Amino acid sequence: MRQSRRSTFLGWVVATCLLTLHAVAAPAADQIKVERRNEVLALSWQDAEDTLQGVITPAEPRPGEPLRLTLSVGNIQGPPFEGGVTVAFSQDGVPGQVTRALKRDAVGWSTEFVPPEPGAWDLDVRFLTSRPKALHAKFTVSEPGVPLLVWRTLLGLVGMLVLVGVLRALTQREVPAESPGEAPEQGPTVPPASVPEVEPPPTPPVDQRADR
Repeated sequence: MRQSRRSTFLGWVVATCLLTLHAVAAPAADQIKVERRNEVLALSWQDAEDTLQGVITPAEPRPGEPLRLTLSVGNIQGPPFEGGVTVAFSQDGVPGQVTRALKRDAVGWSTEFVPPEPGAWDLDVRFLTSRPKALHAKFTVSEPGVPLLVWRTLLGLVGMLVLVGVLRALTQREVPAESPGEAPEQGPTVPPASVPEVEPPPTPPVDQRADR
């Protein structure tokens, strides 16, 4: 009897643990699945009655830049869903910052939103079919990166500097280096020819007789 009770208790503990692990591992029934696919964030959800598909573009939302949300809601059985959809954008922990009621257009239910700050954001989607549905999704608004134009400008400047350096190196190789000037060879120094000094002629004596 004791062994039977002990086995029953152990079985109950194991079953409880398995159920708990399954509940933790499995996504919540109202949680929208978010996956990155190329340049968009793909949204998907389904229960026994309805389905929801959607996209958020771009795949990496930035603060101060508009993102676009497009949803498609449908019934698994019955006529197509034509009702209204309410969406709410809010930062994590600050519910209901921006709420909008959407009507169906040519592509579904769509709107634009400009996130003011980076961080984790919540998307809440509500609509009414056979009963009210309230779904939730999470996405991240990334810090603003360096604009692509700045990267292209920097790469262009680096390329120009490299090109100038290569051209300068080629020019220096083509022009031969000038050898230092050599002093011309000088022949033996010839002393100037000596000119003989010419003595002045003697002054003739004065004839004193003529004066007399």
